[in-house]
Amino acid sequence: MIKPRILVVEDDEFTGSLITSALANEGFETRLATSALSAKEALKDFDPDAVLVDIDLGEGPNGIEFVQFVHKSRPGIAPILLSRYGDTVSAGAKDSRIPDGVAYLRKSVIQSTQGLVEAIREAMRGRTTNLRHDKREQGMLHKLTKSQREILHMMAQGLSNKEIAAQRKVSLSSVEQLVSGVFKTFGLTSEDKVVPRVEAIRIFVVESGLPKRPGE
Repeated sequence: MIKPRILVVEDDEFTGSLITSALANEGFETRLATSALSAKEALKDFDPDAVLVDIDLGEGPNGIEFVQFVHKSRPGIAPILLSRYGDTVSAGAKDSRIPDGVAYLRKSVIQSTQGLVEAIREAMRGRTTNLRHDKREQGMLHKLTKSQREILHMMAQGLSNKEIAAQRKVSLSSVEQLVSGVFKTFGLTSEDKVVPRVEAIRIFVVESGLPKRPGE
């Protein structure tokens, strides 16, 4: 019996090894790549049925960019994104466009090896409608606009409004307006017992996880 092949793309080698070992125990033939560039090299002599890709791959192209490449150049491969974040914007991805037919699995939803295996098999069959965890309603974050979520992501990284403005190359007043919009959407005011900025960041971390600081 031919084993289904899975290319796992995960920049944390320890995490990637755990995933590949777990899938191998479930009857898959696996290979691990620790970056988008090494994953492209692996595709030259490893023909997978699916690629399981983390969004944040450190330096170089991110997981979404690699999935876009696979979707365009290797349409026979089932692309699957796996992330602890609720959506690509919360993950800090600059290009957050996910092609149709790509699965997005959230780690907090896929809580077991068996759950991951079942999701992979469904993706390989082309049944990805129910595998878009980024499209599920997830508390407060989905009430924000894309720009507001991007700003909140940077706030959760520990950046000040001034630092955010410098990174986004916009005026400080523009950032302050977006931050105020976040507070208003969450129903936070200066009259509350909690500090609005701290509470907004707490909501982000609870719903989407603690983001990496720039440069980590």
